[in-house]
Amino acid sequence: MTSRNMLDTKRGRLTTFGILYICEGVPLGFAAVAMAAYMRRQGVDVAQVGAFVGAFYLPWAFKWSWAPLVDLIGLKRFGGRKAWIVICQSLMIVTLYVVSQVDYSQHFDLLIAMVIVHNVFAATCDVAIDSLAVNALRPEERGQGNGFMFAGAYIGQGLGGGGAIFVSGMYGFDVSFLYVSLLLGLVLAFVVFFVRDPALASVVTEKSSEVWNKFKASVAGFARELQVGFFKSGKGPLIGVAFALMPFGAMALANAVSTTLQVDIGMTNDQIAQLNIYSTAISGLGCIVGGWLADKLGKRKMLALYYALTTVPTLYVAVKLGGGTGTAGITIPEFFAAAMAFYLFMGMHYGTSAAIFMGLTNPAIAATQFTGFMALRNLAISYTNAWEGAAVDTWGYSTLLYADALIAVVPILLIPFLAERKPAGTPPSMGAPLPEAS
Repeated sequence: MTSRNMLDTKRGRLTTFGILYICEGVPLGFAAVAMAAYMRRQGVDVAQVGAFVGAFYLPWAFKWSWAPLVDLIGLKRFGGRKAWIVICQSLMIVTLYVVSQVDYSQHFDLLIAMVIVHNVFAATCDVAIDSLAVNALRPEERGQGNGFMFAGAYIGQGLGGGGAIFVSGMYGFDVSFLYVSLLLGLVLAFVVFFVRDPALASVVTEKSSEVWNKFKASVAGFARELQVGFFKSGKGPLIGVAFALMPFGAMALANAVSTTLQVDIGMTNDQIAQLNIYSTAISGLGCIVGGWLADKLGKRKMLALYYALTTVPTLYVAVKLGGGTGTAGITIPEFFAAAMAFYLFMGMHYGTSAAIFMGLTNPAIAATQFTGFMALRNLAISYTNAWEGAAVDTWGYSTLLYADALIAVVPILLIPFLAERKPAGTPPSMGAPLPEAS
């Protein structure tokens, strides 16, 4: 292929990873916004909606279990990590088509099962993208790079959430599945024509008879790198594990609880779609601005500030919903303004926190270690959606939001201890995608 490789320049790298993350945000936005709103209007209680969205994230929470395959099975003859991305994106489109053929009213369990299968492929695609990013982005680009990545994810969530609601309103809910597939197809075409794995530039393609022998030989070296990555690189990576398991700031206004609250305060589908699109846009802006500020002023210091700021609009909504007034205590414009402020602060922390996790990651096991951190964060999203949905049915929205803001203090206390990994001097294993970028 003679087309340019977008990963050859800084601008190309930032653009590429932003676009790649769109394909991750689209299905997540579709589930957490479009499907959650639809289910709530059909009379499903908040606990069930929260459990559904929590289940949707489960494949992302356990992607670490198969992440080593991306590190160990390089597919160099077929394009390296690009091949993984192309295969997974293709299977995401296929499974979404299957989902579109399921009768929602008659086979809801089958629908959920197929959505989970879809997200196994989506999570694997994320593994390959993150591995590519860890090795392609320069250290001084990581804040901006992750800002663009999560900005892309937010754009994808807006297209898959609010965009799908608009499409559903015009053509029916079933057509929104096809719309989401089309979005994924456009990203796939971009990867095919404009992205090449830089690892292939210095690698001689191996004969097929040698692949299995190398795979077996790489396992032992890979295990050594995994031990070095977590246990012999300073305290930062181990503290990072505990940090990744905790909520990232106040989270309720970004979870399924927020979507059900929007329905309960009387927002129409068009208003929910508009809020989703506007909030994802401002989150994307927050990702870029937050990453830039973090690179300039210090990642850990700014991350602590971003986490703290998410509690401000959360407490505002909690106060408005308290005092016995319930959902009548807040107007739609008031909620809209609070949500926009919240999503700005949420976006500012996403790219910064990912940049910190990249600093904790050994490049030789990038797909596994960085994916492990991200998987734990998805587990946090999953369990938070589940317990918050149940808490709303038990306590009400206001009490839940107060608790959400209080819990946000805990991860802030760990941020000062997230020191970057200390290289142990161990040579890369045979399975290493690339040496650390200079």
